Amino acid sequence: MLGSLTQWYVRFPLGLAARFTLFVAALLLALTTAFVYVNNREAERAANTSFEEKAADLQALVRGLASDLSADLRLADLQSVLNRIAATNENTRYAYAVGMTADGRLAAGDPDSVLADPVASLALTDALSAGLPAFRRGDGLMHIAVPVKTGEQIIGMARVGISTAAVEETVSAAVSRNIIVAIGFIILALPLSAIFINYLTEPVRRLTLATRRLADGDFSIPVTEKRNDELGELSQSFAAMTRSIIDSFEAVQTLTLTDRVSGLPNREQMRRFTDAALGRDRKVALLCIDLDRLKRVNEALGIEIGDNAIIAVSERLKSLGLEQADRMEREALGQDSDVLLSRLGGDEFGFVLTGSGVTEEKTGEFAKVVLAAFARPFDAGGHAVSVTGSIGIALSPEDGADFGVLLRSAYNSLADAKSSGRNTYKFARRDVNSYAYRRLMVEQDLRQAVPKGELEVFYQPQVALTDGAVMGAEALLRWRHPSRGLVGPVDFLEIAEDIGLMDEIGDFVLRDVCRQAALWQARGLQPRIAVNVSASQCQRTDFAKHVLQIIADAKIPTSSIEIEITETVAMLDPRTTARELMPLRSAGVRLAIDDFGTGYSNLASLTRMPFNILKIDRSFVSECVRDGSARIVVAMLLGMTRELGFETVAEGVESSAQREFLLQQGCTYAQGFLFGKPMMASEFETFFAARRRSDARDLLQDVRFKTGA
Repeated sequence: MLGSLTQWYVRFPLGLAARFTLFVAALLLALTTAFVYVNNREAERAANTSFEEKAADLQALVRGLASDLSADLRLADLQSVLNRIAATNENTRYAYAVGMTADGRLAAGDPDSVLADPVASLALTDALSAGLPAFRRGDGLMHIAVPVKTGEQIIGMARVGISTAAVEETVSAAVSRNIIVAIGFIILALPLSAIFINYLTEPVRRLTLATRRLADGDFSIPVTEKRNDELGELSQSFAAMTRSIIDSFEAVQTLTLTDRVSGLPNREQMRRFTDAALGRDRKVALLCIDLDRLKRVNEALGIEIGDNAIIAVSERLKSLGLEQADRMEREALGQDSDVLLSRLGGDEFGFVLTGSGVTEEKTGEFAKVVLAAFARPFDAGGHAVSVTGSIGIALSPEDGADFGVLLRSAYNSLADAKSSGRNTYKFARRDVNSYAYRRLMVEQDLRQAVPKGELEVFYQPQVALTDGAVMGAEALLRWRHPSRGLVGPVDFLEIAEDIGLMDEIGDFVLRDVCRQAALWQARGLQPRIAVNVSASQCQRTDFAKHVLQIIADAKIPTSSIEIEITETVAMLDPRTTARELMPLRSAGVRLAIDDFGTGYSNLASLTRMPFNILKIDRSFVSECVRDGSARIVVAMLLGMTRELGFETVAEGVESSAQREFLLQQGCTYAQGFLFGKPMMASEFETFFAARRRSDARDLLQDVRFKTGA
């Protein structure tokens, strides 16, 4: 029962102060009831005591009469005394003494009213049976019966009836007084108790309110209960918990809204900033910036140097953002304009420009400023890193009315900028969005290209400039798409790198080249084949071992394979590159630096690298005849490599004038449309065999001419 009551009390929907008040009220009511009950019982006991005293007095009176008198005389004297008592006491209703008959019954003489009263009869019966005084209360009277004895023999009975009205009035007055006192006590105690309970529970209510506000994310309510009791300890614990929650919340907010490496706002904070500006009907320009080559720093030099590069780029972009914000504020004449720079992830950054002064023209000017800032190399932990960038721009409301649509439009225009040659910017347009769809289709088809056997290796001849002999070829990848036909590497290799397929594609090319080289070797042909490898392939810890295993599986000489690595990748970490490539050089595999002259090499690093061949980039070769500056650059590169003992290959040779110039400057080999376009394996085999037979005939004629045969 008590357990059920306790559960009901706990579950009843009342506050703590109301519960305390209800408890105190119940306690006061119980105590008051007990007080009234005890006092009433005490009054009743006092009344009974009074009646008992009167009965004792009457008994003493009976005993005090002379016992040597005869029964009649004794009873007569007793009656006289009782008459005097009745005359002097207004509360006496009857008083008389009656004798006993020989058969033990009372003699006649009782008033009819007494004989008819059952309570009086009970008192008489009690006295006769016990031989002792007895009294009974009923109908407003106290009936007293006292035996009159001679020795042990009852000779008569003294009977007195006393009104109890006065005593009952006294008791009733006492009860009423007690009830009034109790009610007054409750009336006074309850408000005082409520006030005191309210005072005691006020800190708890403040803690409860603070807890609710805290649950709603409001930490503005201070909790400063300076008490030396349990509530004070609870307040201090709550304050400590609140501080801990605030610290944790701020840490989560920092992780949620801030990029860990750069300290810049991240994509989520960029979204909130953009949505807030759009909610105020502000013009918004969103710029997505993709940095070329920055990803390779992380791949080649490690995470720490990569993070340093990210920080360096962030600081420069941050300065541009502050300058743009000042410019927009001046031009907008104090209107609501702002600039936010964020890191979207990897090598991608984003600017959000807001305000009435945001226009396509001004946004384009800012994009030019950003691209120009990339012209200077960045210092990344002592390494000079050069990057270029592509920028996609979306404007509200033309390109989207919310952040998601704007970002998608900006990414689409970014892809358009990258496909247009990089280092440029593009605004979002409908045709750009269709480009995004085409790119998505390419990605999906490209993932199935290797399993379906759609990739194919072509071979472009490399010739010796001194005599035109075909020494080998460069392996060039093509994608024979089922619906688009033959697709060049420019249209899909970058996508393959973005979606992480370069390792798979690179392994396919190397294995296919080695397989083809084994077939040619069986037919008596041993061309030297140059194979390009990606940055991700080079960063594999088992790269050299992996290449040598593929060559060994094909059972071809290591000298028949040439591995090409771009200058940018090779020079990111020269020591690591030299250490990883040295096993290939020691095994007889030829090593070449591709696109030489376009990166940031230095001679000291170059002399420590295990390369055999340097390939002059086609951008220099194509201009070496028309442009004087290009002629000087090519001449310097060839002179430098000749002094260092490197062989050289010029790419993109398309005219005899270019060939003659390169030959004069000491270039060793060349490739380009002047000597042969990229060919399928069967075509190159025919071409190579024919040129070898022609070279043999020319050599035989020359020998005959010299010997006179």
